[in-house]
Amino acid sequence: MAMCPVCHQPVLPADEICEQCGAVLLTISASPSPVATLPTTAQPPIDLSTSTSSSCPNCKQSISPVDDICEHCGAVLSGMPQSVLQTSTTPSQTSFVPPVTSAPVLDTCPRCGKQRMPGKGFCNGCGYKYPSSLDNGNAQTTPAPSPSLKAGSVLHNKYKIVKAIASGGMGAVYLAEDTVLKRNVVIKALLSDTDPDLVAQSVKEREFLATIKHANIVSIYDFITIGTSGYIVMEYVHGKTLDEIMEEQGRPFTVEEALRHIIAILPAFTYLAKLDLVYCDFKPQNVMLEVLKDGSQIVKLIDLGTVIKHVPHPDDVYGTHGFYAPEAVKSPSPQTDLYTICRTLAYLVSLMDLANPIFGMPSSESYKAFRDYPALYRLLAKGTHTTPARRFHSAEELSDQLSGVLRLVVGSAPGVSISSRQFISGSMTTTGKLGLRGEAALDESDRAIDLLRVGDQALRSGNLTNALRLYKQAGNANRRSVDAPLRLAEIYIEQGNYSSALAEIISVQRFAPGNWKVPWYMGRLLEAQGKLTEAADQYRELMAELPGELPPQQALARVYALQGDHPASVDLYTVVLKANSSNTEAILGMTRSLIELKRWDEATKILGQVGEATARYIESQLLLCDIYLAKIEPLTHGNVIHAAEALQTLTGRTEDARYFLARAEVYHAAWQLARKNSFAHDAVIAGVADTQARTLRTAAEANYIQYLRREPHPPEREQIVRRKLQVAPWRFL
Repeated sequence: MAMCPVCHQPVLPADEICEQCGAVLLTISASPSPVATLPTTAQPPIDLSTSTSSSCPNCKQSISPVDDICEHCGAVLSGMPQSVLQTSTTPSQTSFVPPVTSAPVLDTCPRCGKQRMPGKGFCNGCGYKYPSSLDNGNAQTTPAPSPSLKAGSVLHNKYKIVKAIASGGMGAVYLAEDTVLKRNVVIKALLSDTDPDLVAQSVKEREFLATIKHANIVSIYDFITIGTSGYIVMEYVHGKTLDEIMEEQGRPFTVEEALRHIIAILPAFTYLAKLDLVYCDFKPQNVMLEVLKDGSQIVKLIDLGTVIKHVPHPDDVYGTHGFYAPEAVKSPSPQTDLYTICRTLAYLVSLMDLANPIFGMPSSESYKAFRDYPALYRLLAKGTHTTPARRFHSAEELSDQLSGVLRLVVGSAPGVSISSRQFISGSMTTTGKLGLRGEAALDESDRAIDLLRVGDQALRSGNLTNALRLYKQAGNANRRSVDAPLRLAEIYIEQGNYSSALAEIISVQRFAPGNWKVPWYMGRLLEAQGKLTEAADQYRELMAELPGELPPQQALARVYALQGDHPASVDLYTVVLKANSSNTEAILGMTRSLIELKRWDEATKILGQVGEATARYIESQLLLCDIYLAKIEPLTHGNVIHAAEALQTLTGRTEDARYFLARAEVYHAAWQLARKNSFAHDAVIAGVADTQARTLRTAAEANYIQYLRREPHPPEREQIVRRKLQVAPWRFL
């Protein structure tokens, strides 16, 4: 509700005259959805008083000279005098109303011009309600007395005022004691008016707040109407607001702290959205960290005074300048709440200048938190995008990505989930030519979900023919299925049928152009075709769309490696492995790039993270053996011992031909060193009784034989046979 700039009392959007003091107000309902309250924080309104431009200084769109709000971007324009600004005690809230003129004697209706009948409270021509304090310029009535809420006074024979604790644009706030239930409560003065009936009606319109019951939202206990004043009685929350905490500690929150607080408060917004309610004014001052009796903490929304029902064009719009979305000025919604949450998160980690920029995000180089955590910055950029369709659309979607960013920030920490709703975990998929196949999670609302699930089972078992048949059936069952054609594309990519894969992806792009799965599969297709630059562009686009997800970053790291940019590949793999240290695909990919960079120690160390229970443990140990024997130069007896130890862990676990060839190479290398007396007399090599030359060459020949039995026609057969003959015992008789 707007405030009269003269007497500071609330006025209705349709009022042209303040009923308290008689000041004439320019209408604030000229647009379909008027702004009653547009608070501001650190950012001042844009000053047009010294400019002759007819364009908004923020978005450069055309504006009318009398506009106080830019219709295009929502920027507050300060062409009105400073005397019309009602500033609250909190630095984040200011009410804006249009300029005023002096109060005249009302002989005619200010709306329709019809002559006013003496003693009448309403115009009999248009129904306009005359100010009750004026009658042809003469004072007629005295407002009914409102209770004086001072320390010690009792409201409604029940609530004893302890002290005033705040004063905001929506009304004063008091700490009080409920003398009946023996508990502390918070009382907020909602409005004041000379018409008790209007007060009662306005309070009744807010009574829907009493139905809000959520662990992360302050509870409403009571509504009170006394004379010309209305009050709301709320739960008293023991704790401090996020704003107070930052002020006390003299710094912004750490990224981890801020993420945890925002993730914890998001269920409240999911709840409000289900009730079709809009909070409007999310900011650090309206979130409190409550300490419970057991020492645990919970975050709560503590001010419901700005909550409104979601309608196309609300009468009253509330927000805090620097936090609210551009379109929230005219049409707030649960989606604009999400924008406000992202701006708040940005402020919590950086204490950024809310005036630079007014909307969106500053450069990532402007603040340390944004430089240090690129995924966080990508999330904030998406959440505050200038195009609403490019932002988050639900609190659950935002929470998913925030959780992913938290995982990227803190790493594989206890209590931090590595699961995703967008991608299937690696343990449930199989590996194809591009890594894990079928990673994108299925849409559970798809009418053909059962066929798709069975198709996935066939794909994971390697039965591509059966999977192809099932996915086609799913597409026939639901012509608007996103997953059916994209799963077909996955199989076509695996088979090298790139034209068919492209046709399936384009078919989805036509009816679901904004679906994130389109760039995912397009990137995989381009990568398989060797179009690495285009593939990288698709993966980067997906990283901006899904900032908390690991697979797009892992895919981009893979492409960087294929392009020969191994430093960039290692950097991205490092990010992925910090979030999920057991990601075998990432470990092996990073190891290959480290090998190319000749960073041997790092390569061997990272391979040690592959667990014995994983499907690619054998491959990791064989690669580790190869590093020790063939990559690190010069070859030393210590590296031979390490290689033998790596292979010893595979004893009895595999009959893979590569295992026997690796063993043969280890003993062959050891034999060469033994001939030079490079081993200490007490040296131990896994798998053999001693380090005598005869023992080592016998073991080498035996393993070459085992390899050749399992691989009768290997490409390098001649070379291997020659190496076998080098160690044959008969050569030394």
